Amino acid sequence: METEELLKNFSLLKRIVSPEDTVSAKVDLSTIDKLITTELPEALEDNAPSNFPQLYFDFRHEFDRFKEFVLFDKLIGKNIVALGGGFSSGKSSFLNSILGEKILPADINPSTSVPAYLVSGNDVSVYGINTFGSRVDMEAEDVKLISHGFGKLDDDDSEATLGHILDSIFISSPLQPFENIALLDTPGYSKAESAEYSAKTDEKIARAQLNSANYILWFVQADSGTITQEDISFLETLNHDIPKLIIVNKADKVTEEDLAVIVRKIKDTLDVKGMQYTDVLTYTRKKGRNCDREKILAQLNEWNKGVYESRFAYNFKVLFTKCKEYYDSQIDEEAKRLNRLNKALTLSENNDITECLTSLLGEIKRSKQRLTDHKDTLKKLQDEFFSEMKRIGDIVNIKMPEPSEIDLIRDKITDPKKVLDEYCEKQGIKRSKDFPMIMTEVFADIKPVFNESEGNSGYGKELSEIMSEALSLKQAQIKFSYAVSADSARC
Repeated sequence: METEELLKNFSLLKRIVSPEDTVSAKVDLSTIDKLITTELPEALEDNAPSNFPQLYFDFRHEFDRFKEFVLFDKLIGKNIVALGGGFSSGKSSFLNSILGEKILPADINPSTSVPAYLVSGNDVSVYGINTFGSRVDMEAEDVKLISHGFGKLDDDDSEATLGHILDSIFISSPLQPFENIALLDTPGYSKAESAEYSAKTDEKIARAQLNSANYILWFVQADSGTITQEDISFLETLNHDIPKLIIVNKADKVTEEDLAVIVRKIKDTLDVKGMQYTDVLTYTRKKGRNCDREKILAQLNEWNKGVYESRFAYNFKVLFTKCKEYYDSQIDEEAKRLNRLNKALTLSENNDITECLTSLLGEIKRSKQRLTDHKDTLKKLQDEFFSEMKRIGDIVNIKMPEPSEIDLIRDKITDPKKVLDEYCEKQGIKRSKDFPMIMTEVFADIKPVFNESEGNSGYGKELSEIMSEALSLKQAQIKFSYAVSADSARC
């Protein structure tokens, strides 16, 4: 390697590893950082949910994402369109093709892949956020150096790279045509089959990034023949409400006849799985092949018109609610144990047994109280957290209203009779004195579950007919929304 090139690479390395901010955040994020990093783990450590390590990671990652918006203010107000898929599914090549210039390295390997945001701007500018959480000024040519090696390692054929010390990069370019969209190129979710495997390819990172997006482009390689089970399994873990456009990439690898079959297979597979998707379209950067390039651009232009809605508050509330649900379930279980023991005490006539049961009763009461205390502490931390997030959001112009728990309900077990009662009360519908009895009878054999499959109701038609008959309303007057995140039981 030439001396000049080597010096350039190490100069970039020096800048990237600097622990000092070159650009300070507009607001102080230390309170939020402390709440997530220290106070939350300390408050829950002696009785935390079994999946708390994953919850902590999700908290940490979501905060890092929020910090990205604060440090790189060109993201504010932009709808995030995230590109997802397995490793080497062609995401970076697609972006380069759309932009008309090779901005992102498309030959990046799994151990060096870095999430990259692309936004529209009058001039080209590049920033990075390193593992210290600091913003680093970069040059456009530095992006290529992120993936390419800057020197052979001793006694090893591999090359040292810079990707593992950068958390994300941000590129502003006049070539990005979507003013209200930030395109996010995510690392492949699939784990690399090599010794160079890095946590940056871990599916949990890809999942967190994609779940924070407003829209998703999901890439499938045409020569795979269909969408893989691994893709299906991963997609099922993503937020159902985020619109997803499936792109069959590298369409030039198969014949046009085979491509049509592949598209049909993918649609059939997604339909059978009950998964929501915007469409399945084809793409190739090779000229001379028919594909759905214009339709893809049309969809991006449509999303570009959309009003930006921040998902930070929603995602944080989901995480807090998962913690709360754990304590609710544990408290409920202890309450059931107490009830059983109390019944046993009333029946026991043996003093030794009674003494043992009384001792056990005291232990369970103390356990229940500890769980209640944890729940109360969690609520205090949550209130403090959202108060601080709203303050920061007001400063940087990101709406951060704390969503209610009802806003998070999805595919929950719902009592249809209760739904109907609430609907009648809200609408001021007068019911006869026999109404409760009638409703009890008609719902007796109906399983009280909405959304048995995604986007559907297990008994929506039947329920509307019952309501129509019971309330003497026309069926057309009764509308349900089944496939929304907030109100699976909204009339």
